[in-house]
Amino acid sequence: MGYDVFSSQRAPARLLRGCLGIALIGAAVELAVAVPLSYEDARASLLAVSDRRKADEAVVNRRDHESRAADSLGLPSLFLNATEVWGIKTGTIPDTPIGNINFKENFAGPRASVNTTWSIYSGGRISAAQRALAAGVDEARAELIRSEEQLDLQLAHSYFGLDLASAVERTRNSILEEADNQLARATRFEQNGLIPRVERLNAQVSRDEAAREQVRAKRDREIAQARLQRLLHSDVPIEPSTPLFVLTDPIKPLSEWLAIAERDNPILAALAAKRSQAEQGIDAAQSGWKPQVFAFGSYALIKHYQTLIEPDWVAGVGVNFTLFSKEDRGNQVGAAREGLRQVQSLEAQARNDIGTAVESAYLKVEQAREQFTLLDSALGFAQENLRLRQRGFDEGQSTSLDVNDARNALARAETARAGAAFEFVVALAQLLEISGQARALSQYVQQANIRLRP
Repeated sequence: MGYDVFSSQRAPARLLRGCLGIALIGAAVELAVAVPLSYEDARASLLAVSDRRKADEAVVNRRDHESRAADSLGLPSLFLNATEVWGIKTGTIPDTPIGNINFKENFAGPRASVNTTWSIYSGGRISAAQRALAAGVDEARAELIRSEEQLDLQLAHSYFGLDLASAVERTRNSILEEADNQLARATRFEQNGLIPRVERLNAQVSRDEAAREQVRAKRDREIAQARLQRLLHSDVPIEPSTPLFVLTDPIKPLSEWLAIAERDNPILAALAAKRSQAEQGIDAAQSGWKPQVFAFGSYALIKHYQTLIEPDWVAGVGVNFTLFSKEDRGNQVGAAREGLRQVQSLEAQARNDIGTAVESAYLKVEQAREQFTLLDSALGFAQENLRLRQRGFDEGQSTSLDVNDARNALARAETARAGAAFEFVVALAQLLEISGQARALSQYVQQANIRLRP
């Protein structure tokens, strides 16, 4: 047998490429491993990466700068004025003791002066503008809190939605495993002549149905996984470490939730800030009817080129009262009052809508809690029924259809129980969000006496 020199030289290269390929596959597998993440850590990550929150935070900062810039509106302004002037003044002074005097004055040259103006009384315009800008900061902060509350609700949907999808997938994996075992038993019994062929075919159909449901559950979990990853801007899969939970004891009474929503709901806080701005708008419009009192002063820095009538310095107090304005001041005041009426109406409507939403979310929480509690008996019955049906099939007392029905009943009970827990969490998150307390969901996680662990 001949010896291929070139093949022997290529062998190390093939080996190196193979090892490199194995290493890359291993790295890819490691990257695909889901990272456990608690709900509290997921919330902190969401608030840190959310572009929406960053935008609302920028609005708060912008309005805060605008408000701070207006703090000095009542102070005097000081400015430097510099000009270069060209001009000649000619004239005649008649009937002097020495006759008519002709003069020609060249007042060309630079001018420079320090000038100041100070609004002593503006009719309330300045203070109204300052208060309106401060209320604008309060509105922006309320909108930021509202965005955070909505992000908390969105996170609860996505985070615990993945938890629910994972629970359903685990149930379907278990059902598929049992269906595979059932099919193996049916095949063995058919071969031994203990059951007819149709029973084995029924077991095969049931197994294939379980496989289809398992594939669907897996895809639903992958969709929920992708949704949570996108929300948290994560490049790796996330495995929720905080399980679905239920509080079996009733939560605070509805009256307390209504009072909390009235106090802390950010929508009402934003509307209250808008109402304050509208009230300041009325004051600003009414200031058009009032006089403005101001002080002024000027000091010449260059006196050499001044004419005789130009002062070295001048100071005084003035009053400005608009007798006729090109804008109808009466209609401006009327428009401002209508703006206030609009905000007051929106505020009243928001209070009614929030009260309705609080009551609806509260009832959903209680409904989900009661449904979860009532599903315990159904789950226990389904587990026992499946055990008896499987034993009956082994003893020839039950058919494959009986076992399949029992298995599907157990899957429905487990899925319904996980679904009820998810509905409880989402309804509670909605109640907290409407009440302005969405950040407190983690506290209820700690208080939960039932947790649906894998």
